[in-house]
Parts: sequence; structure tokens; C-alpha cells
Amino acid sequence: MEERLARIQQLMASLMEELLGAMNDMLGGVLDPAVIMQLMRNSGIDISQLSGMVGQQPGFDPYRIIGLDRSAGDEEVKKRYRELLRKLHPDTSGTPGTSFLLQMVMTAFETIKKERGWQ
Repeated sequence: MEERLARIQQLMASLMEELLGAMNDMLGGVLDPAVIMQLMRNSGIDISQLSGMVGQQPGFDPYRIIGLDRSAGDEEVKKRYRELLRKLHPDTSGTPGTSFLLQMVMTAFETIKKERGWQ
């Protein structure tokens, strides 16, 4: 049973890493939630099953999530975060199902805030 659980956890970590890589590719340019959601659907990823995993995976890189380098300045990080909030928020995105992506961005920003000692 433990071996089976370990394989499932390894698979979930692998899926999350793949998702983060795809998001990094997409966030490097213009963020299009519809494209991200289509990629996830095409990959067979059930967003509802992943929502509790955000920020808990060993490969979680908050800077990768928001599409910036660790060397980015504080104001640049905050500006990028606000841009992503506007693009992913259910009231402004115009694309259903972006809540998981919004949760990832918010978790990434909270992680960066703690790392940089912001209030």
C-alpha cells in the first residue's frame, strides 16, 4: 500500500512539474487563460484534484509561476502579480475555469512575500 501511495505521489509531482513547465512557457509571453485551460484539458488534468496541491510540491518555484527571474525587483514582482490577477480573476478573465491558475499565482506571490519579508 505504501509503495502504491509513493507511486501516486511521484506521478502527481511529475504532473505538477509538467504543468509548471507549460505555465512557464506560456507566462513568458502574453498570458492567455483559454490556451492554458485547453492545454490542461488536452493533458487530461482534472483541476479540481490539483487545487489542494498548490505550493506543496517540491518543484514549486513561485518565480516560475509568475514568469519572472529571482533577480526581479520588488516593484516588478508586484506589477506582474497585479497583471496576472487582472487576467485570471473570474470577474475579468472572461474565461471560465481560471480559478486554479489564480490560486497558483496567489500562492506564488504569498511565497515571494514571505521570502522577501514583505508585510
